[in-house]
Amino acid sequence: MTDIKIEPEGLLIPPRYLRGLGSTASVRRIKGGLIVESPDQARARDELRALVERIRAAATPDTPSDDEIGAIVDEVRAERARCR
Repeated sequence: MTDIKIEPEGLLIPPRYLRGLGSTASVRRIKGGLIVESPDQARARDELRALVERIRAAATPDTPSDDEIGAIVDEVRAERARCR
């Protein structure tokens, strides 16, 4: 059982959980929980998020959209009709 408690005044987090975060730690709510982090941790998380986005962008194939494919097909059909 955890010693973090919800009290009428708010969330009670024992100091040992916050040790090392410094005096400028931020607390923010996310879906299903809270994030408590130091500025260095927040910066590292933001840098990691940006890196993951760059990796995903590089891994995404550069395929044409359905509209682009349709336009190419129409162009080929029109070219074939002119050649007949």
